[in-house]
Amino acid sequence: MRDSEAVMSKAPRFRTLVLPILVILAALLAGCSQRPSAEALENPAKEVSSAVRAASLAVDLRIADSTTAAAASTTADDMLGDVESATNEVHGLSAQTQEERVLRNDALTAFSSISRALLHARDALASSSGGPNDGQGQAQLSSVQGELRVATEQLDSLMTKAGIQ
Repeated sequence: MRDSEAVMSKAPRFRTLVLPILVILAALLAGCSQRPSAEALENPAKEVSSAVRAASLAVDLRIADSTTAAAASTTADDMLGDVESATNEVHGLSAQTQEERVLRNDALTAFSSISRALLHARDALASSSGGPNDGQGQAQLSSVQGELRVATEQLDSLMTKAGIQ
């Protein structure tokens, strides 16, 4: 019986020592993943990049009269939802250093520009139901197309600066 008692008395000491170390290690690892490093921003930035490119394609297709206003508007609206999700993800990152704050704020600024451009695209696409061949519809879609390109360039610049491929 003494052997089993010795083993049992060592088990609580082992748990008492190892459990706090594991908890601290888990907290450190969780804390590291919540910082806005380039790695943490990579997925949201790529999601937003894909979204803005898909919306740009929808505008291009509508200008070429190769899709309906409803389909293009729905695409822009869906892509807006993707950008909002990515924005919420970046808002959840804590920035402890000045470099991290700048990177997070730059990402949020780029995402905001893209959201605004997608809202304009959605509205222009929805109102272009008469077709891109009318003068006003063409002008709106061309303006939105330019706005989407500028927002895409801003995001591409940020991704290059952050080392996101």
